[in-house]
Amino acid sequence: MPMLLRCWCFSACGQTYRQVLGDFPAACASRETVQSLFETLSSYFPITFQPPKGDKVGITGDDLRQALSQAFCSSQRLAELVIPFLLDASKDIEADVDATVAQAMQTLCFCLQNFGATAAQKHLKHILETCRDQVCRTKTTCGAEFCKAVTESLKVSLQGVPAGLHPHWLAKDVVPQLQEMADDASKGRMSLASEGARQLLLSAAAAHPIVYESVWSAVMKAFLEGKEGEEAFFSIDALEFMVELLQRQQGVFTAKQLQPALKGALETMRTILPQSEEQPHPLVASVELVKRLARLSVASEALQAWQMALLGAAGGPWSSWATAWQEHLSSKPASDPCVTALVQAVCEIMPREIDQAFSLAERLLKVSSTSAEWLPLAMPQLLAHTALSLARAELKGEGRENRQNLGQALLLRASEIFRQHGASGHFEILASLADALDLPTDEGTRWVAAQIATALGLPSSVPEIAEGLTTDFDGGLKSPSVDTVLHRAQAARRFLRMLCRHLPEDQARGVQRRLLESIALSSFNVLANCTALLPGILPEACAKSWNFCQRTMPAVCRCASGADPDLAESTCAEAIALEALEALVENAPVDEVPMLLENFRDTFGQLLRGSAASARQGRGAALCWASATSALLRRSGAQQQAAAFLEALLNALDQEAPVGPFVPLAFRVLAPVKVEAAKGARAKLPPLALQQLSRTVLPSLLSRAKALESQPWARRAALESAVALLAGLSPEVASTDCSEELRFCTLTSLKRLKEEAEASVFGAQVLQLLVRAIQKKQPWVEDDLHSVVLPICDLCSSHRTPLVRLGCFQVLIALIQQAFGHLAPYKKQIEAGCKRGVEDRCREVRLLAVAALNAWHCVGSQ
Repeated sequence: MPMLLRCWCFSACGQTYRQVLGDFPAACASRETVQSLFETLSSYFPITFQPPKGDKVGITGDDLRQALSQAFCSSQRLAELVIPFLLDASKDIEADVDATVAQAMQTLCFCLQNFGATAAQKHLKHILETCRDQVCRTKTTCGAEFCKAVTESLKVSLQGVPAGLHPHWLAKDVVPQLQEMADDASKGRMSLASEGARQLLLSAAAAHPIVYESVWSAVMKAFLEGKEGEEAFFSIDALEFMVELLQRQQGVFTAKQLQPALKGALETMRTILPQSEEQPHPLVASVELVKRLARLSVASEALQAWQMALLGAAGGPWSSWATAWQEHLSSKPASDPCVTALVQAVCEIMPREIDQAFSLAERLLKVSSTSAEWLPLAMPQLLAHTALSLARAELKGEGRENRQNLGQALLLRASEIFRQHGASGHFEILASLADALDLPTDEGTRWVAAQIATALGLPSSVPEIAEGLTTDFDGGLKSPSVDTVLHRAQAARRFLRMLCRHLPEDQARGVQRRLLESIALSSFNVLANCTALLPGILPEACAKSWNFCQRTMPAVCRCASGADPDLAESTCAEAIALEALEALVENAPVDEVPMLLENFRDTFGQLLRGSAASARQGRGAALCWASATSALLRRSGAQQQAAAFLEALLNALDQEAPVGPFVPLAFRVLAPVKVEAAKGARAKLPPLALQQLSRTVLPSLLSRAKALESQPWARRAALESAVALLAGLSPEVASTDCSEELRFCTLTSLKRLKEEAEASVFGAQVLQLLVRAIQKKQPWVEDDLHSVVLPICDLCSSHRTPLVRLGCFQVLIALIQQAFGHLAPYKKQIEAGCKRGVEDRCREVRLLAVAALNAWHCVGSQ
């Protein structure tokens, strides 16, 4: 109750101060009175309160901090005291620095927004000086908070000031500070102040167009270097900063303002040679900077230099530089960062320079696709963009004669290169063509799309677009992985989607129907390959040709469920067919959904109700049923149908149905397995829908997992399903809304993992939940340490799956860092488990075991 009372007191203080200092004349409250009131409030800063274990009141530290902030800004008369106080608090080197500084800056931003422009303008110089001193002169870990304070203070100060109008106080209080920051930023990596100053300048530039202009002027003055009589240039170290600054551009610059920067960027690019060993190569940042500046200014010189670097020099001031780069890049693949940067820059800037588009077109038709390693895969992108530039030039009446014939020749060559490549290059070319077509529809894109369709022989050759998608071999050694196949499928779908968007309606419909016919009438690999393309023509095909779409449903279900004997063992065919099935159900016309679902029940319903079938049929039915359920959950107005499908899935756990043991697999379709945070997984459901699903389905799964009268396989399947659903939730939702469910599932599953060393995906998800619980400081982890530590110490060496052993050591490290004082009784087991892990046959596990052992000894010695 004391915390609840304190929170109420802060709120009451704010209301009282607002009345005393705002509603009454200033004479009623002297300066000494205001000072006394402020000192009463400031004595509570900073607030470091954390709710005690098992707290029932619900007051958090954030609640108290919010209440105190509101009290601080309850009156304008407090601004004179609050702002300097918070700035001084940000310099405190005696207290808990990180927490105090972060809280001071967060409170300052909140108060400035409430105090308004007048108070912010008055203290702006002091705010900028403090932020610069702390970020540029110290090794603060709160740089982000200071940068946000700079942005907010400038934004509030300039409220209501129109772009183009420069207030007098800007030149007096802001511009000198920005110039000092720019001087610090220009000193490069060897200076402690440089990185901090750059972050402050970027934050200031984001505040207002007026400030951006001032930042730009200061940066140009400080960053452009050059001796007398020579062209000024940027240092290599400044390139990435300049790109970031241009990404935050506000307002409109004149060519006169940009010309010095463009000249400097070009001069810098001329100094960058292939011999540089820096990673990433500075040419990438240099090209990006020149490209962004060329968008707003004259681009001819830049475009000519890039073309020469890619296809060879033709004389001029850039010839030696271009020759060096052309020789260097000739042995590089299309995925090389320098090649990618140059090709994308040419494609983006070319429409601005029509004359150079003609010269590039002539060179592309003459150059051999084997003259450089990167050319075969990157040339179609250059060909398509060049043809598009020529088509648009013709529509505007610009350029030379024979534009149409030249564009047709370019696209014909692109189609020839496409046919010459295997699956890997095949789909990279489709992706590059999709990039070229990913533009608003106009006469130019329509003409290019029609020419590409003609050159590729569409619609009759639609199956050839996906040829080799699931069967081609990578390097001639092994079949492509599921991730590779899905990546290829995404490229082919995107190309088909972009093409149909720009084609005339009758041609687009012809392409769509040819694909649908191929799916309905094909088998084996052709069926799988064409099925992968299906989502690329939806939802348009569903709206215009539903009868044809409906005919593909049996073939797609056969492919997804493994009922097609030729594709029964193909995990790639299964993955792409499930995506296609989901897309069909999600995009079906509203009037057709009931009939579609009825046919779906006729196909798979018996397998959910207990009819005899093989394990393969049960697995396929579970996967297809889950995909349809996922699609229904995303459809508006289909919640009742989705609920019925979910109920049928849960009922399969209550009877001897072939689908029953595979219900966990169905829930992994609804909430896909996500082990690597950087890689991620495609979310089947939006976070809110997944959270609602957990509230309705999770209790039913837990009741079945706890039911002693149920069969052991049913309890096990219900538990695995609940774990899959919890793993799909965000850590915040799982640890707050589902804390008890999280505890039961985690502890019970740890016992199961100790008994059964087979379930690898299930084991990884259980450990993932445990790590999240530790990171979110769930109190039950410390309460049940015996049930956590002992199974983990055993599993870290006994489980046959390396990923699970890896997860065990992640759990140990998290426990050591957060609950070391409670782990003393388990010292023997922890050290034994870590020592066994050091001798593990998997290198990644050995590394993490060493890290856990080091953490144990290092934390223990503190």
